[in-house]
Amino acid sequence: MTDAGQFNYDQVAVDKAEELRELAGAIRAGARQLTQTAVAMGMCLIRAKTGLPRGVFLSWCRLEAGFEPRTAQLYMMLAGLFERYGEDVYLVPLSAALDLAAPSVDEATIVEILARARRGERLTGEFVKECIRRAKVKASEPEPVGAAEMSAMVADALDGTRKAALLRFLGDKPGARDRHFLKNLRERLAADRRRNVARPRLPLVRQLPAA
Repeated sequence: MTDAGQFNYDQVAVDKAEELRELAGAIRAGARQLTQTAVAMGMCLIRAKTGLPRGVFLSWCRLEAGFEPRTAQLYMMLAGLFERYGEDVYLVPLSAALDLAAPSVDEATIVEILARARRGERLTGEFVKECIRRAKVKASEPEPVGAAEMSAMVADALDGTRKAALLRFLGDKPGARDRHFLKNLRERLAADRRRNVARPRLPLVRQLPAA
């Protein structure tokens, strides 16, 4: 859940309610600082690994950084997420950000979660996990019959320049633009069909050639 279950400050005294609001703000700021610190740690780990012989980095992680390999990998993936999406990552609680940084999470889910964070929604780890789970279930659904044929028909109708332009727009990986593209394509097709249906037909006698 996100903002569901807001605390009712009316059940406490006014001065205590004000104190609690200030403390909540401080805690949320601290949570953002945790994610920011974890990103910085991940960047340090990436730099440390660069140029080291195989196996040396893991030994250094354990003895100097105090990290097991899995922990180090999580922080490094988080740093990679930051490199792709910037400071919006700081708006996500650390546990949720670590889940979001996993390679198996699709781009559309990342974009959705970060957009929610920018809007000020209070994202819990459970909510982010559920979003990731739903996306994976949806991705595992079988491909509809005819999907390949329809996509081939669209691609065959485009020349090389338009194909390149469409690929640049959609990108190399599935993302939020796919949804907008399909939505606009569906609306365009429906509008064209309505125009064709509404186009008046000439009476048969007017269509016949003159005698």
